[in-house]
Amino acid sequence: MSKTIMCPKCSRSFIWDEIHETAQCSFCGTSYIMHPRASSNAQSPILMPQKGRGVVDFLTVPDEPTIRSRPVIKTYIPRNWHYQCSLAGDRFDIISNPFVVKIIFQAPDNSASIYYFDETYYKHIDHSPQTASMQGCLELPAVSRNPSFCRLRSYMTASQYCDAAAGTCGLNNLSLSEEKAPDNNELMQESKAVQAFISKGFMNVSSNWAGKTYRGISHDGQRMKVYVQARITEMMRISTVPALQMIPIGSVFGTRMMPQMVNQQTEEHFWDIQSEYYLIAAERVFDAAFNELQKIISSLDYLPGMQQARADAMAVASGAMMNMHQASSESFDRQQKIISDTNNYTSNIQQQIIAGSAASHDRIARRNSEMINEVNTYTGNGYTVQASTMYDHVYQNRQNPDIFAAQEGNSFEFGVDFEELKRRY
Repeated sequence: MSKTIMCPKCSRSFIWDEIHETAQCSFCGTSYIMHPRASSNAQSPILMPQKGRGVVDFLTVPDEPTIRSRPVIKTYIPRNWHYQCSLAGDRFDIISNPFVVKIIFQAPDNSASIYYFDETYYKHIDHSPQTASMQGCLELPAVSRNPSFCRLRSYMTASQYCDAAAGTCGLNNLSLSEEKAPDNNELMQESKAVQAFISKGFMNVSSNWAGKTYRGISHDGQRMKVYVQARITEMMRISTVPALQMIPIGSVFGTRMMPQMVNQQTEEHFWDIQSEYYLIAAERVFDAAFNELQKIISSLDYLPGMQQARADAMAVASGAMMNMHQASSESFDRQQKIISDTNNYTSNIQQQIIAGSAASHDRIARRNSEMINEVNTYTGNGYTVQASTMYDHVYQNRQNPDIFAAQEGNSFEFGVDFEELKRRY
C-alpha cells in the first residue's frame, strides 16, 4: 500500500510507500520522518518536522499566527538534523522586542543539541532586602530551555552569564575547560552594538562577549561537553517619570502638606542579551557538532518579514505607552484610571503577541496521551487522519478517500475534489 502526501515545502503531492520510516518529496527533495501511530488506525501517517539538508534554508515560526505564513529567518541547518523554530513565549518584552525566537537543532542520534535564543532585553533591578536573594542567579530549571522573562535579576558580564547558563544544563561535576577570546569580528560586532544603542539615546553603553566550553557528566554517566556563547550590552538612559510628592502650601492658618504630581528625572539601567547559543553534546561528537554550530552562527539572519512584524507590534505598544504618558499630566484620580485602562490594553496586546505560542502549548497539554507530540487529529467520511500541527488545513479526496492533502496557511485552493476535514479537538 501507499499514501499520497502533500509536501508543505513546495505544495506538491508525492507518494509514501508506508514501509520506510522516511519519505522524500520527489519534486523539491525535502525529507520527512513518517511515524504511524500504534492504534486501530495505524495506517494513518504523521508528518514530523523536517530535517536539514546541509544548506542555508528559510524558516517560519509556525506557532505565531501573525508571522507563520512567511519565511522570517534563514540559517544553515545540519544535514539530517531535526529542527524546530518557535517563539520563546516567556521571554518577550513588549517595550523592545515582541518576538523572541528560539530554534532547536537536534542530531539524528540525539548525541548533540544546539539551542539559539534571539535578543532579549532586561531592566536592571537594584539590590534591596526583597530582591537580594534573586541577584546573580538564573531562574531556570535544570535541562529546561524556556526560562522566565525576568529570570536574571541583576547585570552579569557575558562570562558570568555563560557560567550561570551552563549550570542549568543538568550536568554533574561541571567544570570549565576552555574560554575563547573575542576575535576581530566579535570586537566589530561589539562596537556596532554600542553605536546602535547610543543612536537610540542610551548613555554609558558597554558591550562584551564570551564563549566558554565546560565538561560534565550526564545523569546516565555519559561524558558531556557544553559550549555557551553570549554577547551582553549594558546601557543607561535618563527618563522623565511622573511621581506623587507632598508639597507644602502656606495660608493664614499655617502650612500644610498637599499631594501633587510632578515630573522627575531618573536613571534607568538596562542590559541586552543580543544572542545566545548553547551546544550540549557527548564528548565523542562535540568537535563535529561544534563545527556545525559555527556554520549556524555565521549564516543565521533575519529576513525583512520579521523586521516588519516587529515594527508593527512595537508601533501598537508605543501608541499605548504614549497614551499613558499623556494622561500622566492630569489629576491624580484621573491618572490612576488611565493607568489601569492602559495596563489592560497593553495586557491584551501581550496576549495577542504570544497567542500562537500559548495555543501551541495548550494543544500539547490537551493531547498528552498522543504518542507523538505536535499532532492534530482530523475526522471525516469514516476515516481518522493525523497531521503535524505545522499544518492549518487537512483535506480528503471525495472520489478516493485514501488520498489526503495538507497545507500551511491559505495560499492554495484544492477545488471541489477535496473536502476539508474537521479537527477532533
